[in-house]
Amino acid sequence: MKTSAVLCAFARRDRRTATRRAGILLAAIGALLYAHVPAAAAQTQPVQGAVTVSGNELLKDGVAWMPRGIQIVGLVAPDDALSGKYELAHAQYGIDELRRAVADDADTVRFQVSQFGLDPADSLYSPAYVREVAGAVESARALGLTVIVSIQAEAPAGRTGRCPLPDEGTERVWNELAPMFAGDPGVLFELYNEPGLPATASAWEQWLVGGPILQAGGLYCQAVGMQTLIDDIRADGADNVIIVPGLKGEQTLGGIPAVSDPANPLDPQLAYGIHYPSLSGGTTQWDRQFGHASARAPVIVTEWQANSTTNCNPDAPTVVPLLLDYLASKQIGVVGFAFDLPGTIVADYSYTPTSYQDFMCGLPGGGPGDLLFGEYAALAQAGGPSQARTPDAWVISYALLRRLTTLAPALSRALFDSPRTFVTGAGAPSLAALGVPAAVPAARFTNEIALAAAISKHTLRSGTGAVIYAAAASPRTPVSQQRQPALYYQRAARLAHRNGLLFLASPNANLVATLAPLTPSRRWNSEFLELRLAAAGARYADAFALQAPLAGASLAQYTSFVRAAAQASKAHPDIELIGGISTSTQPHVVGLLDDAFAIKPPVTGYWLNGPVGRSRLAISFLRQLSALDG
Repeated sequence: MKTSAVLCAFARRDRRTATRRAGILLAAIGALLYAHVPAAAAQTQPVQGAVTVSGNELLKDGVAWMPRGIQIVGLVAPDDALSGKYELAHAQYGIDELRRAVADDADTVRFQVSQFGLDPADSLYSPAYVREVAGAVESARALGLTVIVSIQAEAPAGRTGRCPLPDEGTERVWNELAPMFAGDPGVLFELYNEPGLPATASAWEQWLVGGPILQAGGLYCQAVGMQTLIDDIRADGADNVIIVPGLKGEQTLGGIPAVSDPANPLDPQLAYGIHYPSLSGGTTQWDRQFGHASARAPVIVTEWQANSTTNCNPDAPTVVPLLLDYLASKQIGVVGFAFDLPGTIVADYSYTPTSYQDFMCGLPGGGPGDLLFGEYAALAQAGGPSQARTPDAWVISYALLRRLTTLAPALSRALFDSPRTFVTGAGAPSLAALGVPAAVPAARFTNEIALAAAISKHTLRSGTGAVIYAAAASPRTPVSQQRQPALYYQRAARLAHRNGLLFLASPNANLVATLAPLTPSRRWNSEFLELRLAAAGARYADAFALQAPLAGASLAQYTSFVRAAAQASKAHPDIELIGGISTSTQPHVVGLLDDAFAIKPPVTGYWLNGPVGRSRLAISFLRQLSALDG
């Protein structure tokens, strides 16, 4: 379960760039180029911006981190093998281009580099090209950027007819590059760009261990397995984080076999790469292809854009914000394609972001740049995700949020201006006016029929990205839904996902009054668990929101409350767990929750509710959370 704090905060601020002197690494690279001396031998002090993996999180200098990336394609081949738009991109490349990316709040650059130009056994191999790649990495690191080195073997890299999986040339390249960058943990290794086999069981087996592959025209290539490349890199003395690509053009991790990290068997320093999540499949497909995998290991979308000319989806202006919200909810960073190709995330070589204003498929110029760089600015403003104890997800009503932003504007905006915040009773224009444009408008329903009607008739407020179904033993929830909560939660989730909406489940414990009417109210929490109502709500949901316990609840009752989170998590292992807290409860609730939530699995957010008139108690609670943040 992820423990990130607030992911995306408020408006763009003054840019901050981290700078570092890197003469030691440059000297090490030079030594390698001429004498093959590993750079690690020359490294004498810790490197700033060190990236590591802990569980399913990426860390930078020990703090949880989501990459904010841009792609550079101008180095995809040696100079004399470049063609077309790649020649133009190469002409623009330089330190000024990287500085502009930093000014736009990027903290990561992915360099596409040619397998053929870096393979000593290939006719396209060029020592000058090796030096160019090494110098580009050094320049980016000197600006404080994290670097992803991605091995390319498609036509832009200088030759057609590549092997769908890494081959012996790929292996030789990593045996050259791994020692070169072994001394700098701010350089990540992406093993092979967009493996071209379908995601079948036999293809995954070849992906893992290699073997002969029959290509078009009856030709064979000999694939080298991903596990072999990982083993080679570790044998070369490099502990850098390795990005392992999925199959089907790097679009899925579904069915992926386990790989191991021989240097770190208990805490593998491995992340997984995804490209171009579908804009038509919605959350159900995203979960299947990479969302579920992100609960076990870090996932990075290492290449993505959605413009008006390349495989255009006419619904992109609507779906892309939902995709970015989904990625943020899973703490999945993005690398935008490409900072040096106009018409993608930038409009031209002034690096003006593209936008979806007046978007139309076939009309050049439309793209997601504004949205993507807006996300980057918000993450930079928040300082990125952290290991803080402040929860990273919120549900809150618009009325309460408006009051809180009046009483404590800076604190409220810092906590709530995030794509992990779901605001009920508001549309996107209202949230923008309130100063929390990154928050997600959400619609709350106690009746599945009303939820279905609002979605199908398109009556949700502007920008709504999530729906909440909070069934309860109340006249507002039809008795048929009270008696069959599992069925109606499944129906609501499927409808929401088919329409590209996140789905939050929040069954009320008082459903016990309908399902087991002889149960006294003091035993509703335990009976709620016996009836497996938490599991029924969570099984198909993106988030499970626990209703706030009653005022004056004992620690034992709070323990039961958190056991419901455990049941929900077991039913849906990578679900977001949001714990309810009400300003109607006693002030000691904060201390009790602090103890109760220590029980595994912890909640990852709060549903803050209660009378608007008790807002000052809510402010006190938020300040306590901020104090815990340190």
